[in-house]
Amino acid sequence: MYCIQFEMGMVFQIITLHTRSLYIRSGIENCPVSSMSHLPYVTVFYFKVIFFVQKGKETLGNMAGKPKLHYFNGRGRMETIRWLLSAAGIEFEEQFIQSKADLEKLKKDGLLLFQQVPMVEIDGMKLVQSRAILNYIAEKYNLCGKDIKQRALIDMYSEGAFDLCEMIMMLPWKYPDLKEREKETSAVLEKATGRYFPVFEKVLKDHGQDFLVGNQLSRADIQVLEVILATEEMKADVLSKFPLLQAFKARISNIPNIKKFLQPGSPRRPPPDEATVADGFKIFD
Repeated sequence: MYCIQFEMGMVFQIITLHTRSLYIRSGIENCPVSSMSHLPYVTVFYFKVIFFVQKGKETLGNMAGKPKLHYFNGRGRMETIRWLLSAAGIEFEEQFIQSKADLEKLKKDGLLLFQQVPMVEIDGMKLVQSRAILNYIAEKYNLCGKDIKQRALIDMYSEGAFDLCEMIMMLPWKYPDLKEREKETSAVLEKATGRYFPVFEKVLKDHGQDFLVGNQLSRADIQVLEVILATEEMKADVLSKFPLLQAFKARISNIPNIKKFLQPGSPRRPPPDEATVADGFKIFD
């Protein structure tokens, strides 16, 4: 309602000022060329237009507010979203879902389009579906390349990183038995070093640039770094055969916004422990 009132007020002010300008213009056209008495009125008119436009931008910007993330207090499918927002230097709020009742309330209030999270409130929208959210953030904050070809490559690399990240993320949820989880962890590590990391190593080798696509930071760089670090949490020397990825990791990790995100106390969530998994099952099971 406030937004509508503000916009109507802006329209009224601009119409009023425009009407006055027409009156001034009519007076100017009918007055002697030597007369300069109209100049103060013209100057005031244009300063008023500039003032109202600027105030409009500021007010609408304030109304947008910080993005608000709705998820439980763990990594899961929200973690990559946290990464992208933080890499873009965007502050956000988190409304943690702490019980099944919290989740049911979101559903009952009609805030979850497909009855599931993650959900992000941003720019007046309530976005669900991880990839849709990531695509919007990447587009909004210039993390998706300069043209359609770059975007295709970025999407391709990001999806590869997302697939590997999903395998890692699901390990404690799909395999509560520790022995079975260790076996599956070894299988995921084999896929990381045999299928995914060789691709990213070759990309860096072929073009010799600092970033994966277009020699500028994109969501692909951020998501590949995320999955590298997640894989290293399972096996510290997992990059031992990938020197270019080692250099890539160091380089991207030192970008100021990302470096800040990697510091203690940031919104980055720790690896899931047994307590986190138990809490998650209570909410989502």
